[in-house]
Amino acid sequence: MMKKIIILLFAIAAHQILFSQKKEIYINDNLEEISKDEYNKRNKNYRFQSIETDSVLYKVRIEHEGNGKLTTSNLNIVKKRLNIPENNTKNIVINYYQGLDKCNEHSDTNPYVIDDIKTYTRKFKSINSNLYFVYREKNGLKNRLKKANWVDDTSGTIENLFFRMKYPCNSAIVIFSDGHYKIFRGEYIWETVLNTSKEKY
Repeated sequence: MMKKIIILLFAIAAHQILFSQKKEIYINDNLEEISKDEYNKRNKNYRFQSIETDSVLYKVRIEHEGNGKLTTSNLNIVKKRLNIPENNTKNIVINYYQGLDKCNEHSDTNPYVIDDIKTYTRKFKSINSNLYFVYREKNGLKNRLKKANWVDDTSGTIENLFFRMKYPCNSAIVIFSDGHYKIFRGEYIWETVLNTSKEKY
Protein backbone atom coordinates (compact mmCIF):
# COMPACT_ATOMS: atom_id res chain seq x y z
CA MET A 1 0.00 0.00 0.00
CA MET A 2 2.77 2.42 0.95
CA LYS A 3 4.54 1.64 -2.33
CA LYS A 4 1.40 2.56 -4.30
CA ILE A 5 1.05 5.84 -2.40
CA ILE A 6 4.67 6.74 -3.13
CA ILE A 7 4.19 5.95 -6.82
CA LEU A 8 0.98 8.03 -6.90
CA LEU A 9 2.67 10.99 -5.19
CA PHE A 10 5.60 10.78 -7.60
CA ALA A 11 3.20 10.76 -10.57
CA ILE A 12 1.31 13.80 -9.25
CA ALA A 13 4.58 15.68 -8.64
CA ALA A 14 5.87 14.82 -12.11
CA HIS A 15 2.56 16.01 -13.64
CA GLN A 16 2.76 19.32 -11.74
CA ILE A 17 6.37 19.90 -12.77
CA LEU A 18 5.53 19.13 -16.39
CA PHE A 19 2.63 21.55 -16.52
CA SER A 20 4.25 24.26 -14.42
CA GLN A 21 7.14 24.65 -16.83
CA LYS A 22 6.88 27.87 -18.77
CA LYS A 23 6.56 27.87 -22.50
CA GLU A 24 9.77 29.02 -24.17
CA ILE A 25 9.52 31.36 -27.14
CA TYR A 26 12.58 32.44 -29.09
CA ILE A 27 12.62 35.98 -30.49
CA ASN A 28 15.04 38.51 -31.92
CA ASP A 29 15.39 42.11 -30.81
CA ASN A 30 12.76 43.22 -33.34
CA LEU A 31 10.31 41.08 -31.31
CA GLU A 32 10.00 38.62 -34.21
CA GLU A 33 9.69 34.94 -33.36
CA ILE A 34 12.60 32.81 -34.54
CA SER A 35 13.31 29.08 -34.39
CA LYS A 36 15.37 27.49 -31.64
CA ASP A 37 18.00 26.61 -34.25
CA GLU A 38 18.15 30.25 -35.36
CA TYR A 39 18.43 31.35 -31.73
CA ASN A 40 21.33 28.97 -31.18
CA LYS A 41 23.39 30.42 -34.04
CA ARG A 42 26.11 32.19 -32.13
CA ASN A 43 28.74 34.72 -33.13
CA LYS A 44 30.51 37.62 -31.45
CA ASN A 45 27.78 40.09 -32.45
CA TYR A 46 24.99 38.22 -30.67
CA ARG A 47 24.08 38.71 -27.03
CA PHE A 48 21.39 36.88 -25.13
CA GLN A 49 18.89 37.77 -22.45
CA SER A 50 15.61 36.46 -21.12
CA ILE A 51 12.28 38.12 -20.41
CA GLU A 52 9.92 36.24 -18.12
CA THR A 53 6.16 36.52 -17.76
CA ASP A 54 3.79 34.41 -15.67
CA SER A 55 3.43 31.80 -18.38
CA VAL A 56 6.15 32.42 -20.97
CA LEU A 57 9.93 32.63 -20.95
CA TYR A 58 11.07 34.74 -23.91
CA LYS A 59 14.63 33.93 -24.90
CA VAL A 60 15.95 36.90 -26.85
CA ARG A 61 18.84 36.88 -29.30
CA ILE A 62 20.14 40.43 -29.52
CA GLU A 63 22.16 41.71 -32.44
CA HIS A 64 24.52 44.01 -30.57
CA GLU A 65 25.56 46.06 -33.60
CA GLY A 66 22.81 46.56 -36.17
CA ASN A 67 21.91 48.76 -39.12
CA GLY A 68 18.75 50.38 -40.41
CA LYS A 69 17.32 53.40 -42.12
CA LEU A 70 14.86 55.96 -40.82
CA THR A 71 12.13 57.32 -43.02
CA THR A 72 12.35 61.07 -43.67
CA SER A 73 9.41 61.50 -41.32
CA ASN A 74 11.08 59.57 -38.49
CA LEU A 75 14.38 61.35 -39.04
CA ASN A 76 12.58 64.65 -38.61
CA ILE A 77 10.91 63.32 -35.44
CA VAL A 78 14.36 62.58 -34.02
CA LYS A 79 15.62 66.03 -35.00
CA LYS A 80 12.61 67.68 -33.43
CA ARG A 81 13.07 65.74 -30.16
CA LEU A 82 16.73 66.80 -30.07
CA ASN A 83 15.97 70.36 -31.19
CA ILE A 84 18.00 70.04 -34.41
CA PRO A 85 16.99 72.10 -37.46
CA GLU A 86 15.66 69.91 -40.31
CA ASN A 87 18.29 71.30 -42.69
CA ASN A 88 21.19 70.33 -40.37
CA THR A 89 23.10 67.53 -42.15
CA LYS A 90 25.67 66.69 -39.47
CA ASN A 91 25.75 63.13 -38.22
CA ILE A 92 23.70 62.63 -35.07
CA VAL A 93 25.21 60.53 -32.29
CA ILE A 94 23.04 59.54 -29.34
CA ASN A 95 24.22 58.07 -26.05
CA TYR A 96 20.98 56.57 -24.72
CA TYR A 97 20.32 55.80 -21.07
CA GLN A 98 17.20 53.68 -20.45
CA GLY A 99 17.53 53.53 -16.68
CA LEU A 100 19.38 52.09 -13.72
CA ASP A 101 20.39 48.43 -13.93
CA LYS A 102 23.06 46.06 -12.63
CA CYS A 103 25.40 46.98 -15.48
CA ASN A 104 25.43 50.74 -14.83
CA GLU A 105 24.59 50.93 -11.11
CA HIS A 106 28.08 52.26 -10.21
CA SER A 107 28.63 54.40 -13.32
CA ASP A 108 27.47 57.63 -11.72
CA THR A 109 30.38 57.61 -9.27
CA ASN A 110 32.94 56.13 -11.66
CA PRO A 111 35.57 58.80 -12.57
CA TYR A 112 36.37 57.02 -15.86
CA VAL A 113 32.75 57.26 -16.96
CA ILE A 114 32.66 60.95 -16.06
CA ASP A 115 35.94 61.56 -17.92
CA ASP A 116 34.56 59.77 -21.00
CA ILE A 117 31.65 62.21 -21.15
CA LYS A 118 34.04 65.16 -21.25
CA THR A 119 36.54 63.50 -23.61
CA TYR A 120 34.06 62.28 -26.19
CA THR A 121 31.98 65.44 -26.15
CA ARG A 122 35.17 67.15 -27.31
CA LYS A 123 36.13 64.41 -29.80
CA PHE A 124 32.73 64.33 -31.52
CA LYS A 125 32.72 68.09 -31.81
CA SER A 126 36.13 67.93 -33.52
CA ILE A 127 34.76 65.62 -36.27
CA ASN A 128 31.68 67.78 -36.81
CA SER A 129 29.16 65.33 -35.36
CA ASN A 130 26.31 66.24 -33.03
CA LEU A 131 26.60 64.23 -29.78
CA TYR A 132 23.52 64.01 -27.57
CA PHE A 133 23.07 62.46 -24.17
CA VAL A 134 19.50 61.26 -23.86
CA TYR A 135 17.74 59.65 -20.91
CA ARG A 136 14.52 57.67 -20.59
CA GLU A 137 14.59 58.05 -16.79
CA LYS A 138 16.85 60.04 -14.44
CA ASN A 139 17.35 57.42 -11.71
CA GLY A 140 21.11 56.77 -11.43
CA LEU A 141 22.17 59.89 -13.35
CA LYS A 142 22.62 62.46 -10.57
CA ASN A 143 26.32 63.22 -11.16
CA ARG A 144 26.37 62.68 -14.92
CA LEU A 145 23.51 65.12 -15.48
CA LYS A 146 25.93 67.87 -14.41
CA LYS A 147 28.60 66.86 -16.92
CA ALA A 148 26.64 67.27 -20.18
CA ASN A 149 23.43 68.69 -21.57
CA TRP A 150 20.98 65.81 -21.35
CA VAL A 151 17.81 65.53 -23.40
CA ASP A 152 14.64 64.21 -21.79
CA ASP A 153 13.04 61.24 -23.58
CA THR A 154 10.56 60.32 -20.83
CA SER A 155 7.89 60.35 -23.55
CA GLY A 156 9.72 57.40 -25.15
CA THR A 157 10.03 59.00 -28.61
CA ILE A 158 13.62 57.84 -29.21
CA GLU A 159 13.14 54.60 -27.30
CA ASN A 160 10.14 53.58 -29.42
CA LEU A 161 12.06 54.17 -32.64
CA PHE A 162 15.20 52.27 -31.68
CA PHE A 163 14.88 50.22 -28.49
CA ARG A 164 11.99 47.81 -28.26
CA MET A 165 13.30 46.32 -25.03
CA LYS A 166 15.61 47.24 -22.17
CA TYR A 167 19.32 46.82 -22.84
CA PRO A 168 22.02 46.79 -20.13
CA CYS A 169 24.16 49.91 -19.56
CA ASN A 170 23.87 52.68 -22.12
CA SER A 171 23.25 52.17 -25.83
CA ALA A 172 24.35 54.30 -28.78
CA ILE A 173 23.08 55.27 -32.22
CA VAL A 174 24.89 56.95 -35.08
CA ILE A 175 22.44 58.50 -37.56
CA PHE A 176 23.79 59.67 -40.91
CA SER A 177 22.36 62.59 -42.87
CA ASP A 178 20.31 60.38 -45.22
CA GLY A 179 18.63 58.50 -42.34
CA HIS A 180 20.86 55.42 -42.36
CA TYR A 181 21.93 54.50 -38.86
CA LYS A 182 24.09 52.10 -36.94
CA ILE A 183 22.94 51.03 -33.50
CA PHE A 184 24.85 49.59 -30.55
CA ARG A 185 22.37 47.84 -28.27
CA GLY A 186 23.65 47.75 -24.72
CA GLU A 187 27.18 48.35 -23.44
CA TYR A 188 29.48 49.71 -26.13
CA ILE A 189 32.97 51.11 -26.70
CA TRP A 190 33.09 54.89 -27.22
CA GLU A 191 35.94 54.70 -29.73
CA THR A 192 33.96 52.30 -31.93
CA VAL A 193 31.04 54.73 -32.01
CA LEU A 194 33.41 57.62 -32.76
CA ASN A 195 34.98 55.74 -35.69
CA THR A 196 31.52 54.80 -36.99
CA SER A 197 30.55 58.46 -37.00
CA LYS A 198 33.49 59.17 -39.31
CA GLU A 199 32.10 56.80 -41.94
CA LYS A 200 30.30 58.05 -45.04
CA TYR A 201 26.95 56.81 -46.37
